[in-house]
Amino acid sequence: MVKKINQFLLIASVLLLNFSLSTAQLRDGKLLRSQVWEEFDATKAKADFYVSTKGNDNWSGTLPEPNAAKTDGPFASIERAKEAVRQLKKQVYELKTTPVETRYIGSPHIYGKGKDIVVFIREGFYSLSEPLIFVPEDGGERVETNLPSGAFEYRHLRDNYVTYSAYPGEHPVISGGKLVKNWTKEGDLWTAPFQGSSRMVLITNGKKQMLARTPNDGYFVPRKTSDNASTIYFNKGDLKQWKTMEDNRITMLLRWYTGINSIAKVDEKKLEAYLVKPEDNSNGLLAVPPRYYVENVKELIDSKGEWFYDKHEKKLYYLPMEGVSDPNDAHISASQFNQLIQIAGEEKKPVRNLRFYGLSFEGTTEGASTVGITYAHACELAYSKIRSCEGMGLRIDKGCYQTRIFRNAFENITDGAILLHGATNPTSAEQITRETDITYNSFDKCGGNGCIAAFFALYTNISHNYITRTTGRYPITCGGWANLEEAIDGGYTINYNHLDNVQEYSDDSGAIKVAGMSFNSEVKGNLIHHVVSGFFNDNVAFVFDNMATDWSVTDNIYYELPQGEMKLCAAFVIDNEYKDNFFIESPKNAPEKFIDGKPEFSYSNLQVKAGTTVATGSVIKVKADVTNTGSTGVAPVTLFDNKKPVVVQSFPVIKNNTRTIEFEYRVNEPGKHEIYIGETPSFFLNVEGEVPAVVYEDITINEERLLAGQTLHVSATAMNVRQTSQKVEVKLFVDNKEVKSKTIELKSGESQNVSFDLIPDAGRYPVRIGNSGELMLTVLKSKTLDLKKQKLYTHITERAKPAKVDFSQQKGTYSITAAGTDFFQGEDSYAAVYLKQLKGDFVATVKLSSFGGPTNQWYRSGLFVRNDMSKSFEVLPGSKGSVLMFSTPGRAGIHYDEFGDGSMHKAASENLPEDTHMPLWIRLERHGDSFTGAISLDGKNWIIYRKTGSLPGLTEGMDLGLAAGAPDKKQYTVNFTDWEVIVEDK
Repeated sequence: MVKKINQFLLIASVLLLNFSLSTAQLRDGKLLRSQVWEEFDATKAKADFYVSTKGNDNWSGTLPEPNAAKTDGPFASIERAKEAVRQLKKQVYELKTTPVETRYIGSPHIYGKGKDIVVFIREGFYSLSEPLIFVPEDGGERVETNLPSGAFEYRHLRDNYVTYSAYPGEHPVISGGKLVKNWTKEGDLWTAPFQGSSRMVLITNGKKQMLARTPNDGYFVPRKTSDNASTIYFNKGDLKQWKTMEDNRITMLLRWYTGINSIAKVDEKKLEAYLVKPEDNSNGLLAVPPRYYVENVKELIDSKGEWFYDKHEKKLYYLPMEGVSDPNDAHISASQFNQLIQIAGEEKKPVRNLRFYGLSFEGTTEGASTVGITYAHACELAYSKIRSCEGMGLRIDKGCYQTRIFRNAFENITDGAILLHGATNPTSAEQITRETDITYNSFDKCGGNGCIAAFFALYTNISHNYITRTTGRYPITCGGWANLEEAIDGGYTINYNHLDNVQEYSDDSGAIKVAGMSFNSEVKGNLIHHVVSGFFNDNVAFVFDNMATDWSVTDNIYYELPQGEMKLCAAFVIDNEYKDNFFIESPKNAPEKFIDGKPEFSYSNLQVKAGTTVATGSVIKVKADVTNTGSTGVAPVTLFDNKKPVVVQSFPVIKNNTRTIEFEYRVNEPGKHEIYIGETPSFFLNVEGEVPAVVYEDITINEERLLAGQTLHVSATAMNVRQTSQKVEVKLFVDNKEVKSKTIELKSGESQNVSFDLIPDAGRYPVRIGNSGELMLTVLKSKTLDLKKQKLYTHITERAKPAKVDFSQQKGTYSITAAGTDFFQGEDSYAAVYLKQLKGDFVATVKLSSFGGPTNQWYRSGLFVRNDMSKSFEVLPGSKGSVLMFSTPGRAGIHYDEFGDGSMHKAASENLPEDTHMPLWIRLERHGDSFTGAISLDGKNWIIYRKTGSLPGLTEGMDLGLAAGAPDKKQYTVNFTDWEVIVEDK
């Protein structure tokens, strides 16, 4: 019986396979079940209608080109083809029949038969007179077939498509622009009569041209900080009172946004430019002096590719781009409106199964999206281009289901390439946007808040895309946060994207940013490199932004990140997963463009850093070269001992590159060991001697450099490697001499942390616990400064004004009153009293005795060290080497210049214990090129410890002082006493 059942199953499988193969070859539509989705292949399709620039809308549209008699042929417009599709649908779609089975529960779809409809668009330039709007009648349909499903009479559903595709091998262009003709040369410029506006886009041979601007590349910076929201203090020669300034536009990169304004007047003597309207000061001129450029002024045409439209003369002025000597020989168009395609379904009646393949869309003005999709099911955009658009490229709104965006190129788009924005709080299932695929697309020179942005959507897949030369804030940003857990937002897959040379004009940004309370969302296997440094704030590879929760971020590879790999903003790592991400050296060979995520490793050059014989319990280092011949990615690499896997590491290698992996492995068993990595030839190692009672690993010391009188803290992990429990005497050795010991009990296989504290004498010597490795400690001689006799200096930055600093060295009291926009990153709003050029290490403590009345929770006040306190970040980066250990009325922590670029990008702070009252104490220590800090509520016990890494750009002598600054342009006061400084005695 079992044999007969197996034979039946085999026959059924073969029949099903043959059915699947036959339907794939003769495919017309797609069965909702039992058939996988396939992309459209124009080379295998038969068109129902054709569109051509040689066509005529009075013809049948069924011929690919005009007949010999010129009586029939293709349509001339896509709009006419759209009408023909509607008429054909009425002929080929039939209502479904009534089922025989009375228990049958039918679907809501009315058709029982249909067919795919294909429109081929021939080579040429199709200038639209208005946007093409596709409503439910223009798409394909879901029909209910007569094929039984295997359960009663429930029948299969089939999706039939309407496809608009480029004719095989051809590249039609759909444009919102009108051709510009009849160019004549006037001096160095070419002119042409035209009816347009300064907000249009000029496109030459598919490339967006630059509206006349200064500077031609990059930005100007002001000569000083603005004291009001309407004035730019420019440098001599940057701006002028040009003649054609009527419709000028000034674009300003401000704190977290781009400000668009106009200049009312330029005073060339005062070097002041006055804006038409005050800029928003919550993020504007008074917070951060803007980088800016000016455009749409005729006199600024001085570079190839620049243009200007004179609305009074109704004339275009143009300096042709490189490679165009006569614009009459080029294809030049000027955009007229802000959208080309709108797929507009209804809540209960979506546009279904509408596809666009192999088309180019170009030339839209600002204010909308080139392609917009609302209430649509199973629509596709593939193998197409959206380019040279001033607005947004593609917007997918609420009610969209199974939208597929793949193998497209998005080029030179000002306001974001793709925005997926579902309903923030949907009131019906039909409003939810879900199952969107954005894959294998390329993005070049796209701006906006996000090159790819997705919010309030379910199960969004953003994978295998290539993004380069972004001009907006985020290359990829996902997750909304305004409505917290009430929003529909989750199931994001952001995998195997390649982000290369991004964030050129960004500040305080990440190549990938996630936010909001999500679920089942992952960011995996992405390659991010050559992130451009932020000007005021840091740009990193990855950002957890507001309320980010339940995001898994793993196996991502980074290199060439001048300002670090990850940061948090109103989010916590503990609420997410961030592990196994790798910051590596630059590869010898450049990575591939599109990443599949399937590395293939081979192994060579095994090296074991040990002789052929070592003592039992020794730690050996084993290396091998790992070469990746597959796709860039991360894969596990295994160290074997006697053919058993003993250590596994995840390891990243760029395609067609070799990296060296290293393992540290403790051999605890005596005897012969066969060591190898992957498939390398083996190394044979003899391990001799008794198994040690305990081995000590992971030794750490709190600092490698201390001043005499400071406490050394040493810790290590003790591990019992014997099969029995035991009492062990743990010994601390300093300079190979036992200085302290303690007894611990360990069960078989148990590990336990052990630590010691002591105050060592000046000198340099090794430190270890038991048989651990050694760490070198340096203890320096020290002395206490008499602050009553030291000369103190003061400094107040422009943004901290109005401010004042009062102090009495004899009484030891210090009071700082300051305003400001923020004492963080590049804003440098602070007032300070300080010592100049303390050389060497130091330990500084101060008592924060009180705040002067109600005080902002971000009025940062504390100990501040900087190479040069007087060189703050005003309009250009300030002095390097900044470290601030601070407290506010409710929060304390550290900020510092992690990257040596003159801005305190790095921050680590936390809330003070509830009901904390002043006074409190702040401590800041220098240890060579690193710093540590702490807070105390009683002057004895220290909490909120913070430590920097090794900081670049430090000078031997640094300014040290007390400083404070506000975040909200209001004045606050802080009072200090008991300032003490211990310095290295050289």
